[in-house]
Amino acid sequence: MSAQPLTHPTVPPDVHLDLRTAFGQAAASTWVVTGSGERGPVGFTAISIISVSLTPPLVSFNISKNSSSLVTLAHTGRAALHLLGEGQEALAQRFARDRSKRFVDDDVWAYDDHGLPRLRDVRVRLITRVQDLVDAGDSFVTIARVEHATTVPGRPLLHHAGAYAPLATPTTAGA
Repeated sequence: MSAQPLTHPTVPPDVHLDLRTAFGQAAASTWVVTGSGERGPVGFTAISIISVSLTPPLVSFNISKNSSSLVTLAHTGRAALHLLGEGQEALAQRFARDRSKRFVDDDVWAYDDHGLPRLRDVRVRLITRVQDLVDAGDSFVTIARVEHATTVPGRPLLHHAGAYAPLATPTTAGA
């Protein structure tokens, strides 16, 4: 069977808004991606981090082509991924907004032994090496190899319908 070229039909303008609304209905874990380069630390909030493979250990995340962190992550090839926990809404919001205020509070972060910004009190921290940046519309899909993983028990911070929320307490069936 021969591969057929993909066609890209014209997309109605309202599909973009509909798609944003549709994906907003899916709850996602809230992460902060950090890196560091010649101009200092960089970082952003991400809800697109997923496991790709256990062998080799790969994850992926999206980064906007307009992101102030893109040049640093592409140049250094290193990133730390932090899964935020319950009660860390302010940290998620900080890294989603004005980049000049992301690293102002030394009580929240410090450099680790790899020279990467380490956020304190997170549920999971992954040290990664970027393997590939795949051009995908207005973003790049980043494929990164996990070199180290640290996990602390606790409940994650979720993102749903444009807002942050804690994970609901599980109920026992039949209770």
